[in-house]
Amino acid sequence: MRSVRPLPDGTQPSSRRGFLREGATGFLLILAAGVGVMTAFGFAGGLWWVFDLLSHPRLQYAGVAGLAAIGLALLGKRGAAVTAVVLALVNTAVVAPFFLFGQEPAAADGSELTVVSFNVQVRNPDREAVIEWVRNLDADVVFLWETSQLWRDEFVAADLPFLMEDPLQEGMTIGGLVLTREPAGVRLLETGDRSSIEVKLPFGNEEVTIVGAHPFPPNSATHTASRDFQLSAVAELAAGIEGPLIVTGDLNTTPWSAAFQSLNDELVNSMSGFGWQPTYPAGAGLLMLPIDHLLHSSHLTTVERSTGPDLGSDHLPLIVTVARSAELVAGADR
Repeated sequence: MRSVRPLPDGTQPSSRRGFLREGATGFLLILAAGVGVMTAFGFAGGLWWVFDLLSHPRLQYAGVAGLAAIGLALLGKRGAAVTAVVLALVNTAVVAPFFLFGQEPAAADGSELTVVSFNVQVRNPDREAVIEWVRNLDADVVFLWETSQLWRDEFVAADLPFLMEDPLQEGMTIGGLVLTREPAGVRLLETGDRSSIEVKLPFGNEEVTIVGAHPFPPNSATHTASRDFQLSAVAELAAGIEGPLIVTGDLNTTPWSAAFQSLNDELVNSMSGFGWQPTYPAGAGLLMLPIDHLLHSSHLTTVERSTGPDLGSDHLPLIVTVARSAELVAGADR
């Protein structure tokens, strides 16, 4: 028969339960307060790059605040529970539009374009798996980021059913590869410390412009400023293009970052209507964030959007199919 460890002298079971209750209450209050502070500073990302880092995990904030609210309510801390509920709702409201608001229906002319953006990670050892996955893609344009000379040589040797363009900014040892199903015009665009890649190709009876970008990650004040400048430059470019436009890439930010707002003002996010589709860091489950994006002008609408498999990179591929917007086509015909 197992012996029961005696309680310390003078300690009653009820007092131990009280101690555990107080400890749980304190932990949940600290958790909710932490979420509150990070939520507030996340909205001030334009003031300091560190604050902007706190803007990204909005869905995670909502989940943690919601769990804290349930725990506090069960412990009888109703006021604190209400505050935690408010925090959960604030962060949910930031993310909710991607679940609630869809996009315009596609035109009936059947014109579609599938674009893939994938940061393959320069030191990814699974290059063969990546190449075979690309070989079997039903895509029109593929942007591959963080490719080195080794990646380029292996893609050339693989003899893929794509035309390959290799625009490399002078002085850069890694950059982007562009694979297109049909001949296309490809050139570098000057957008700060890192160039962006412009691809022009026929789309129905029009020409579509696709801009791929991979700014620096926001791991320092300097890199964050470079990222913000590049995103702003791409948004300014988008404002000056009248025809169908797509912007895609590993943009190293989430849609609710202050740095993303210039793109939000000009373009439609393909994630609208498709919910939470995180891409980074691959394999992190509930901690993943959507930092790989495709946005487009109002000429287009997203008809399909998904992430690809884990292929050894710290990113998942992003696969998006767009079509001409039925509303725009109808307006042009009137």
